[in-house]
Amino acid sequence: MTQLALPLVSAFLAFVAGLLFGLRVDWVTGGTALAAVPLLLAPWLHRRLIGERIRADSVRLLLLGAMAAAGAGHGAGARVRAEGDCRVHFAEGTELTVRGALGANWNPPADPRARRPLLPVDASSVMTAGQGIAGCAGGVRVRLPRGSDTALAGTELVLRGRWRTLPRPVLGSGWPRDPGFTGYVSVDSMQVAAKPGYRAHPLLTTRGRTERQLHRLMGRHGPLADALLLGRRETLDRELSDRFAQTGLVHLLAISGTHVALMGAVFVLIGRMLRLSRDRVAWLTIVLITLYLAVIGAPPSAMRSGIMLALALIATVLQRPSATLPIVAAAALAILAVQPMAALDVGFQLSFAGVLGIILLRGAMLERVPKALRTHPAARWLTESAVVSIAAFVTTAPIVAHHFGQVAPVSIIANLPAIPLTSLALVGIGAAAATEPVAPPLAHLLADGAGLALDLLNAVVDVAIRVPGGHAAVARPRWWAWAATAVVFLLVLDAAGRMRDRVRWAVAGMCAAAAFLLLPLAGSAGAGLEIAFIDVGQGDAVALRTPGGRWILVDAGERDDGWDAGERRVLPFLRARGATRVEALVLTHPHADHVGGAAAVMRAVPVGRVIDPGMPMGTPVYLETLRVAAERGIEWNAARQDRKLQIDGVELLFLWPTVDALDAPADPNEISAVVLVRYGGFSALLTGDAPSEVEARLAARYGAALRADVLKAGHHGSRTASSGAFLDTVDPDLAVVSAGVRNDYGHPHAEVLARLGARGIPVARTDQEGTVRIDVEPGGAQWHRVEP
Repeated sequence: MTQLALPLVSAFLAFVAGLLFGLRVDWVTGGTALAAVPLLLAPWLHRRLIGERIRADSVRLLLLGAMAAAGAGHGAGARVRAEGDCRVHFAEGTELTVRGALGANWNPPADPRARRPLLPVDASSVMTAGQGIAGCAGGVRVRLPRGSDTALAGTELVLRGRWRTLPRPVLGSGWPRDPGFTGYVSVDSMQVAAKPGYRAHPLLTTRGRTERQLHRLMGRHGPLADALLLGRRETLDRELSDRFAQTGLVHLLAISGTHVALMGAVFVLIGRMLRLSRDRVAWLTIVLITLYLAVIGAPPSAMRSGIMLALALIATVLQRPSATLPIVAAAALAILAVQPMAALDVGFQLSFAGVLGIILLRGAMLERVPKALRTHPAARWLTESAVVSIAAFVTTAPIVAHHFGQVAPVSIIANLPAIPLTSLALVGIGAAAATEPVAPPLAHLLADGAGLALDLLNAVVDVAIRVPGGHAAVARPRWWAWAATAVVFLLVLDAAGRMRDRVRWAVAGMCAAAAFLLLPLAGSAGAGLEIAFIDVGQGDAVALRTPGGRWILVDAGERDDGWDAGERRVLPFLRARGATRVEALVLTHPHADHVGGAAAVMRAVPVGRVIDPGMPMGTPVYLETLRVAAERGIEWNAARQDRKLQIDGVELLFLWPTVDALDAPADPNEISAVVLVRYGGFSALLTGDAPSEVEARLAARYGAALRADVLKAGHHGSRTASSGAFLDTVDPDLAVVSAGVRNDYGHPHAEVLARLGARGIPVARTDQEGTVRIDVEPGGAQWHRVEP
């Protein structure tokens, strides 16, 4: 029997397949779970009614079907709850009053201009307009006001403020979104209703006081120690977190298997030092790990390790042998039974993928290592660590690439010193916190030692991030390609159970690789034109994928202090859609909200040419864009009236600017490039920030030739563009407004929306709907909006 055929493992696979189906497919309901009942009763009914036993294979299939049905109903119920959550339906700016316990410590930053973190609140009630909202208790994120007093986790607060909607994922998804990430409360006033206490909120109070203790002991290392021991990353420097992510070491900043296993080992050691029996040590460790998980908030990755550790200890107490893979399946099943949405959590996916990689690949890889490296005392630890690091990387890299658009092979080597240093730091931090009440000098000595380990860990990150090719941005295929590849691998692995292990794994790997390479090609056959108005906030970025799979980008969003739309929104979109090169980057005009992200795009992916009006404007953002283009040897072309660019049957006709328009314009908007995109019978008009005066000149010159199916409303829906006469000339079937949530300009202006509404023109807004995508069928005869 192969490991995948073990009853608990196969039951888990059936359950998670049904769960994902229920989460994804709208017509599945929670009642689907009831189908599990007749499937479970079928063997008994068959024997009672017919008098014969059902074959064992048939019984197994019925049980797997029951698990799949239960999973589908469970997933559908979670999807319905997520879609009906009150946080999903709050309108931007809704006034709210929230009462609840603070979930993390609030320490006002010394710099009043510094970024304030979003903090969790365990809300007991949420009110609007003086009326309580039924069923709206639970987790709410808040941003406390500047100048408010320090507050510890567990403090009961009454908060009054407004709901702020967070940007949607840059590429919409059919999976349900965690309601906790749809928005937050921007607090205007904060009132302390009750101080933290162990009677009202014992876990939160313990968390808050421990967090305060860690910051007191660790000084400048406090935020990092907080992340390592308690999993709180609200105060962690974003740049530091990004550096860990780029080197593939971000798993060290999350409470994962390493942390929980280390805690378990410490508890076992303490029990042995106290001369407790083996059974008592096991049960004491289980209790302490459970309390630790409860205090830190029970993240899925830590829960996985905690459940696995508890099951292994119980097996030891009962003196029963236990296989590792069923223990992993049991842990995942327990988590998903309580938190079905955890299946979509990247931490859950990475945690289980990593441990599965170690279980499935470690033994086979070690067998192929020379015996001397496996047995020599000096080389054995290094060999074992390297094999484990490689095994975990192989299985987690696809998930990292899918979610973050990057991989970091350097993590294979960086993990070798980073994990021991993290373990030393954790032991030192925990020991310092435990000894401070009885021996403060010793506690500070231990804290200094832990701080040294953290400094060395930062040094490892600094070295790893400078390794050439150590980390790279990659395009990711769609989720179905990964799922199909995994299914092919598992099926072939199971079907080839009688082969020798080496041959079996090789065959499964080759079949999976073939599926991975061929399926995307099949999915792209017969493609037409895709246009995406990317949600970049208050700016413009329009991506076009030609029928040949090549990409054109018109503008790249804004950039200001701490925000680069090219890095944060445009590149993630391109990578998510599989783009590895941009054939042409059109910059309509040199304002920062259009060219700000261009430098990041050119640094990250090859760009064939840059096209812009060429207006000499010496702003730092525009000059940097030109410098990066020159450094990379990117061809530059001028955007001029009636010039054309044709790629794979898609034509970009530049309607503006003229040469005369470039003579000392009063406003760069006056020379904004206007582009008419044509593909067969379809056309889209991209007007940049061109004002009404330019629109009038275009209408006079081109007349009915301006007719377009889709119009990008000029200047983000400003009243200075999209005049009534221009709308009559273009006569679009859809107008798209690219604007930011809560932008300072009030875009889109009410006058523009009224003009569009009076003409019956539907409007799609990135500030309300996120990225707007349009698919044009081959030949351009038909087109439609893509539902997010």
